[in-house]
Amino acid sequence: MTEQKTWGAVGRSLVQKLKGVTDEASIKALGDATIQDILSLESTPKGRTNALRMVNREVAKQYPRLESEAIAYWYDPKGKESQPKWRHLIFKSLTLSTSDWDEAGDESRREWKAQQQEVSPQVEPASPALEALTFDHLTIDQFQLDGESQSLVQDAIALSGMTLADFTRQALRVYAKTITGKTRKQSEDLATIPTDKLLNDSTYSTHPGRAEELTKRAIKAIKHYNANIATSKASRWCITQSAIASLTGSRASTVGKVLEQFKDDIESHNQTYELDNYSNRKRGKPSIEETINLTELTPDGLD
Repeated sequence: MTEQKTWGAVGRSLVQKLKGVTDEASIKALGDATIQDILSLESTPKGRTNALRMVNREVAKQYPRLESEAIAYWYDPKGKESQPKWRHLIFKSLTLSTSDWDEAGDESRREWKAQQQEVSPQVEPASPALEALTFDHLTIDQFQLDGESQSLVQDAIALSGMTLADFTRQALRVYAKTITGKTRKQSEDLATIPTDKLLNDSTYSTHPGRAEELTKRAIKAIKHYNANIATSKASRWCITQSAIASLTGSRASTVGKVLEQFKDDIESHNQTYELDNYSNRKRGKPSIEETINLTELTPDGLD
């Protein structure tokens, strides 16, 4: 697989796989799998670097740098001052080894170094004295945090009453549990979980599949209401991003990504009942969440 056009298709396929995926472990797995494909199918450093450029170019079209925080993005303080600092997590794993970039050629190497300046801080090799330090000799400056993060961590340590070493150990344990817990949840089928539980049980508030499952149920509920309960066009609701967000309590941006999967079905339903965004402007009348009871109309995700 050496044609650039083919690797561009791999990048577009990766974009599709990323839709609705928000937890870092799953995103990393997709990135790692793509890199493995490149390593196994491209036999030369130049071929691998060119392949990765094509993949990254397609992914960046859908997930460009942002000026503010977003789901599945991380803050990267490096790079040109004029560049937005929020980048999609997939770019953490879409990278090759230093040796590949070294062997690929001077031009490729310069581009790689520029990317590394943007992606991660340049860390000098540790001196023998530093390597010999134990965990308990850590100082907060060694973590190379940005000013805001360092201040936040210092305040938290002071409030906890722990040493930096103990605080770091605890933070590592907590974050490890979070990642492994989310990974286990990713494979859980939410269709059998009652809607009331998905909406109100804190156990599912951070579940990576919650927004998608609730969006599916909200679409089903609106379609049922329009077809079987509403008595006129004026009382029906258009299926829109904001309407679904209101019913599910999910972020509009997250709902928007999920709705892409059902675009044709939604458009067909709205056209059937001649509904558009103006249909939901029902001044002086109950809101959609007061009109459509998601728990009653879709008690679970089973058909």
